[in-house]
Amino acid sequence: MLVTPHTLSLLVTKRCTAACDHCCFTCNPHRTESIPIPNLYKYIEQATIFPTMRVVVFTGGECFLLGKDLDGLVKWANGFGFITRFVSNGYWASSRITAVRRLQKLKDAGLKEANFSTGDCHSEYVNPAYVRNGAMAAVDLGITSVIACEVFKGSKFDLNEFLADPEFSGLVDSGKIILRLSPWMKFEGARKLDQTDTYMNVMRDDRVAGGACSTALKVLAITAEEDLIACCGLTMDYIPEVHLGSLKDETIGQIVGRLPDDFIKIWIHLYGPDAVIRYAQKLDPTIERPRDMAHICDVCRYMYNHEKIKKLVSENPPPNMQLILEQYYQSLMVPTPNAEHQHAIVSQGISNTNKALREMHRMAVGQPEKALAV
Repeated sequence: MLVTPHTLSLLVTKRCTAACDHCCFTCNPHRTESIPIPNLYKYIEQATIFPTMRVVVFTGGECFLLGKDLDGLVKWANGFGFITRFVSNGYWASSRITAVRRLQKLKDAGLKEANFSTGDCHSEYVNPAYVRNGAMAAVDLGITSVIACEVFKGSKFDLNEFLADPEFSGLVDSGKIILRLSPWMKFEGARKLDQTDTYMNVMRDDRVAGGACSTALKVLAITAEEDLIACCGLTMDYIPEVHLGSLKDETIGQIVGRLPDDFIKIWIHLYGPDAVIRYAQKLDPTIERPRDMAHICDVCRYMYNHEKIKKLVSENPPPNMQLILEQYYQSLMVPTPNAEHQHAIVSQGISNTNKALREMHRMAVGQPEKALAV
């Protein structure tokens, strides 16, 4: 399979200090699946076979449960010239001083990016103030700081309160902290989960305009069970087709080298899963696309699990199939830029200002306009 991935995402464990409702990987404190530490070192080294590989991400579950091993892995990845990033719920950042002390060790090891997750489901287990502490501590140390805040209709998460700290708010407005709103997807959860019509329209228009999936064939993920995945993997438990093979039996290079090119993944990479569904609808207008899918990974999960779509597309490939393949092969010839670490993060969606974030959050959760008076 011809690929030029730029990111290796290591889902180091399914154990987490939280048990968020609708967690994409159903992580919780009782899960035991983890990649053995020696294998994490091995997989990072194996990723060097790709000249285009730029970023190594440590996520989970909760990657900070690795303790000192996380520092060693960051240092190891940094030694190969990789930009390193973590994704965490911030449980360890009980104060800004504590957060600086913990992050200083990672900075010394070469860490460049700090990603935090918060929102309605996360805040049941981790105080959002901890996320603020961690994000501001990262800025103190010159580490790129990103926060993803989950959104869905009826969410009780108070974005105004989260942004009430003047220093934190100023760092968001100045772009030193990138705060993104991310639609929360339905997985195994108890609460009803929907998106508002207004937010759905914004996200749908954004996908139609942008089209491409930025992670398909560009991110290689490794699960806690040591499977190699052909994308970010958020809905991987529902899409067997993105599982490329087990790294318990082969190396990353061996798996990628023996696989044929997959036109559907190439199509998704260039134009997104919406394009595949729209094509199938032309062949069969009875095919419906549910309105409640705001996240592109949700659309991909629906597409791969719709038997009629899969059958139609496999039996009736698009007339421009060869052009799509040629476009993909030509794109492989374009060198991956040696971008600075802050450019390794794609900040999608709306402007990263307090005003714009508040307005989009109000739209996404369905709050009346007066609820955002400041």
